[in-house]
Amino acid sequence: MAVDERDLSRIKAFRQAADQLHQYLSVQFPQFQWDMPFIHRALFSPHGALDPLPLLEAGMHEKTSHVWDYALVVVPNELTPLERIFTIGVPSSALEVAALSSARLNYGDRFSEQLSALATHLLGHMWGLEHAETGPMVPPEDCDTLTLDDFSESEQEIIIDRLEEVADQRLEEQQSRWSWLSFYWHTFWADPQSIFIDVLGYKPWRLPIRMGRLTAAALASILVLVLAAESWEIGTNLYFPTLVVATVLSIFIATILLFFGQNLNNIAREVGWREQLTRTRIVLFQTLLVGMITVWGVLFTISFITALFIPRSVTLVWSGLSTLGLPLLAQHAAFMATTGVLAAALGGNLEEEDTLKAKLFFDEET
Repeated sequence: MAVDERDLSRIKAFRQAADQLHQYLSVQFPQFQWDMPFIHRALFSPHGALDPLPLLEAGMHEKTSHVWDYALVVVPNELTPLERIFTIGVPSSALEVAALSSARLNYGDRFSEQLSALATHLLGHMWGLEHAETGPMVPPEDCDTLTLDDFSESEQEIIIDRLEEVADQRLEEQQSRWSWLSFYWHTFWADPQSIFIDVLGYKPWRLPIRMGRLTAAALASILVLVLAAESWEIGTNLYFPTLVVATVLSIFIATILLFFGQNLNNIAREVGWREQLTRTRIVLFQTLLVGMITVWGVLFTISFITALFIPRSVTLVWSGLSTLGLPLLAQHAAFMATTGVLAAALGGNLEEEDTLKAKLFFDEET
């Protein structure tokens, strides 16, 4: 509980909900030993709407400092939605933390069950489950429908597989002394398939759509360069190996600029080596990397199509060549895209830091 709540009856209700959730999970998954401490932190005011992102970050800090596997941050306040009209919960599988609001629940006999059911739904998302027509994963559009139902057999299999992975010994528990490179290397190869699946779950190919300022900066640079004679002269006369190296470097540099410029490496306060924190950073970096590759592909396509519509007599003068076939047009488009990717990284850093983090961290707004 993350607010300065003074109402003892309400605090007692939250504790009862935690106990009920503990009992429910122990019955559903008896092969695991469940420990669910209830901690009350006066971090926020109990009045007014709260942004879910600071709640998730607070939960992440508690999770790493206490070496928990998951954390649920509950508040009596409304949560400020990013895209929906209202939201009562925000799960983050990247952080393995969820923020819950009890503002729209009924403080009565069923309060504990409703809050426990909401927590179960959010935990399901963190365990990799999608919405279903029955059971805990039914979207709780009406809070009165929140009930503690059993997971289906197929859902239980997915959850058990995920919990077995979490129950494995973490890298920081195997030894205390690590180098930066060694820890990241072992974290990646501990479960590369799961990292790849998580990256796909972020749909990084939608990055040009989700980050308007990044896309606008890239397109603006393309519009300027496509009508500049100097860009045609450079783009069509570059050695192909040089262009390939420049393309790869520009994508990596743009990803690094965006990753550190948006402080995506600062997930929580430093508390030593933590495999889950490192894994999250790897997933976020790879998500941005695939996103920047997508941006490059979009810019290449736009540049190539635009070049086809410019009169050939004009582009021949600009390039200083006697002939200009499709391969050279593609080479020029690649040069344009390479330059545009760097401009995109600069434009991406104009995005609101919290907005980008929310888009990357939030699984959904329940």
